[in-house]
Amino acid sequence: MQARQLHNRFTTNLIHNTTNFINNNFDFGLKNESKTQIKQMPLMQLKIFAEQSFQKKYSVVITMLNDKQLHGKFISQVNKNKFVFKVNSNFFEIVMLDKIKSINLV
Repeated sequence: MQARQLHNRFTTNLIHNTTNFINNNFDFGLKNESKTQIKQMPLMQLKIFAEQSFQKKYSVVITMLNDKQLHGKFISQVNKNKFVFKVNSNFFEIVMLDKIKSINLV
């Protein structure tokens, strides 16, 4: 029992000292800096817009989080968060709702 307590204390001290050493001597840039938050429609709203656009075959413009815009129609729903989007007769894109910034009717 006493050996186990010594082993646990040794392990805890080793982990603590190692992390302190790394934090004090190396800069990995892991600080929590406040980055500009990307404005995105709420996920539930995106889900409703996507499902309605799919069901009623609306032509829409979707803006992705990287500001890439696609103009076309949702033609298939893979699951509740993934759709197949037809841009033209030769180009289809699989889009996930959490990667979409906004959906707008054309």
